[in-house]
Amino acid sequence: MPRKIRSNYMEKFKFVYNGRTFESKHKCCNFYGICYRSVMAYQNQYKCRTEEAITHFIELKKSKEIIFRNRKWASIKTCCEFYDLNEDSVKTDMWNRKCTPQEAIERAIEWKKAHEITYHGVKYPSLPQCCEDLEINPISVRLYMEKNGVSSTRAITHYIKSKEKRAFEFRGKEYKNFTECCLAYGLKPKSVSSAVFKAKRPHADVMEEIISHMEGCMPKEVTKKEEIPENQVMSKERHRAKEAFFYEGNKYISLGQCCEFYGINESSVRSRAWRKKCTWEEAVKYYIQKKETETPKMQFFYKGKRYKSVSACCAEYGINASSVRNRAKTTECSIEESLDHFIKKARMETQPSVFIFRDKTYRSLEECCLEYGVNADSVSSRKYRLNCTMEESLEHFIENKDMIAERIQKFTFKGIEYRSLRACCQKYGIDDICVRQRARDKNCSLEESFTHFMTRKRKKMLSNPEFEYHGTVYPSLKVCCEKLGINKSSVISRSHRTGCSLQEAVEYYVSQQERRTLD
Repeated sequence: MPRKIRSNYMEKFKFVYNGRTFESKHKCCNFYGICYRSVMAYQNQYKCRTEEAITHFIELKKSKEIIFRNRKWASIKTCCEFYDLNEDSVKTDMWNRKCTPQEAIERAIEWKKAHEITYHGVKYPSLPQCCEDLEINPISVRLYMEKNGVSSTRAITHYIKSKEKRAFEFRGKEYKNFTECCLAYGLKPKSVSSAVFKAKRPHADVMEEIISHMEGCMPKEVTKKEEIPENQVMSKERHRAKEAFFYEGNKYISLGQCCEFYGINESSVRSRAWRKKCTWEEAVKYYIQKKETETPKMQFFYKGKRYKSVSACCAEYGINASSVRNRAKTTECSIEESLDHFIKKARMETQPSVFIFRDKTYRSLEECCLEYGVNADSVSSRKYRLNCTMEESLEHFIENKDMIAERIQKFTFKGIEYRSLRACCQKYGIDDICVRQRARDKNCSLEESFTHFMTRKRKKMLSNPEFEYHGTVYPSLKVCCEKLGINKSSVISRSHRTGCSLQEAVEYYVSQQERRTLD
C-alpha cells in the first residue's frame, strides 16, 4: 500500500513534452541541456506555458550553435575553450571586422600558431610567457633579437648564459646574482636597486651602508629540524624595533609608543635616522623640538566653547563641515552664522512638523493634500515656482481641482483615448516629464510634443541593428522578418502609418499570417 501511495504522489510531477514523458520539468530541462531556473523565470515573466518557455530556450540554444571545421559546437565559448583561445578576443574581432565566428576563430588560431614559441622541447604561448617562466626580461630578449638579427631561441639562450655568469661578491662571499645576495640579508632587491640608482654608486657600497645601518643582523644557528643555505643570513630572534626604547630616562615598550606619547610620527623619526645617519633618540628629540616651536593649530570657539577645529564642532552637532563652509562662502556670512542655520535646520527636521490650513491642524502637508484630493508635490512645486505661500498654492489646486482632473484624465493620440498622458507614455516607453517640458519650451500642445518623441524613438529603433521580439534578440529587423516569413517593408510602412511600434507591427502581420493559414 505505501508503494502505491508513493507512485500516485510522483505521478503529479510527471511532465510531457514533445511526445516524451519526463519525471519532472527539471529532468526535462536537464535532458535538453537548458537551465530549469531560467525556464521558470521566463514563464513567470511572459505568463506563458512551460512548453513554450522550454521551446524558446531550445531555439535560443540552437541559435548559438556554430559549425567549425566540420564539427558542431554548442557555442563560441566551447569552441574557444577547445582550441585554448580567448573568447572575448574572438568576439571583438567579429565586431570590428564584421565577420562570421568561423573566420574570427580561424584568424585567432593562426595568430596563436604564429606567436607560439618552443624552447628545449617545451611549447610556450608567447615569448613574454617563456621569458617569465625562465625568469629573464622579455624586453631585453627582443632588443637583442633586433640588434643582432638572431632568433628568439638564440636570444633566450644568450640571456640565460649571461645570467648564470652574473655572479655577485659581497663581504668575501660569492652569490649567484645580486638578487640572491639581497634575499640572504633580508632585503628587497627592488628597493636596493632604487637606492643604488639614486646614490649613483656601486651596488656593494650601497648594500654595505644599508646593512651596517641595520642592527641585529647575524647568522642564525642551524637547528636539527631545519637547514639553512650556506650564504643565508637571518635576523636575531628579537629585532630592535620590538625591544624596549629609552628616552630621557623613561622606558617605553617600543619606539612607536614613545612617538605616540609625544604626538609625533614614527615613520618620520625612522626616516630621519636613516637619512641623517643618527640614532633614534636624536631623531625623536629633533621632532619634539620642532613640534614645540611650531605655531599652534587654529582653534574654533562656538557659544563659549573651544574646539580643535570647525570639523570637530560640526561632528559634535552631527552636521557636515563641508556644507557649513560652502554656505558661509556662497552667502558671505560667518562660520558661526552658517553653523546656526544648519543646527536650526537639523532641529526642525527632528521635530514633528505641523501644517495648519483653514483653521484645521494636520500632521503634515501630505495629510492635508490627501484629504482634499490634490497632489502634494504639485502644491510644493507651485509654491517655490511662483514664490507664494503654501496655503495660496493649496487653495489654487483645490479651486481648480475638477479642471485639473479632467485635463489629466483625457489624452488622445492617433485616435486612441488614454486615461492620462503618463499612461500613454508608459505604453510607448517615453518619459512624460520630457514631453511636458518640451511642450512648455516650444509652446506647443502635448500631442505635438508626444509625436516628436515617438518619431525620434522610431528613427532610433530603425537605426539600431538589433531587434527584440518576444524575448528573442535578432541581429536586425530584416532577419526577424525573414525568420517569421513576413515583409519588412510592410512592417515599417504600418509603423509609420499607424504610429505604433515595430514590435506591434510585426505582431499584426504575424497574426494576419496565422489567420490565413487557418482559413
